[in-house]
Amino acid sequence: MGFSPEWERQFSSGAHLSRWPWSDLVSLCRRHARHLPSEARILELGCGVGANIPFFLAQGWRYFAVEGSASAAAQAARDFPMLQDAVRVADFTAELPFSGAFDLVVDRAALTHNCERDIRLALARVRECLVPGGLYIGVDWFSTRHADYGRGAAAEDAWTRRDYEQGAFGGVGRVHFSDSGHLRDLFAGWEWLAMEEKTIERFAPEPATLAMWSFVVRKP
Repeated sequence: MGFSPEWERQFSSGAHLSRWPWSDLVSLCRRHARHLPSEARILELGCGVGANIPFFLAQGWRYFAVEGSASAAAQAARDFPMLQDAVRVADFTAELPFSGAFDLVVDRAALTHNCERDIRLALARVRECLVPGGLYIGVDWFSTRHADYGRGAAAEDAWTRRDYEQGAFGGVGRVHFSDSGHLRDLFAGWEWLAMEEKTIERFAPEPATLAMWSFVVRKP
């Protein structure tokens, strides 16, 4: 199973409607993708309602996205009508419904809401669609240091949890957690350009450790 119906319920109910580009994604693109020319082809996995679209359009890049939630994709199309044909509703673990190769694939906390098997399926498709030397930028993949690792219920593999009833993961279905070794295994055969773990110690409203990975890999 790829995209879960839980996310459609989240978006259709008005939750997770992020409107501003994610700063960590912007930073990694500035550091590692600034060499890309205008008209470079960019694919975003799980664009939500399009928070990152203004940043990519400002670079002059040709933007495409796969979004599993019809409600989120419809909102993105309303906000960016010039991209109606470029934002497709699909399960990115099963298909990437575009022809042609891409120079950059980005993912902010999208693949990390799948089980290991489906993540591997999606990454195989991503690798096929990238040009040689193309980049994959992943942001906010959840770390095993995260306080919610071990909570929820066991899912298909040791890295994936599900059925959270409250907190940030309440009602979102699967959540996949990684350590550095697991990330290197998932991206075996890629060239690593950056791997960073961000840890946040939260003190209110309740104490918790939040930990996420951001990384950049290059297709040989």
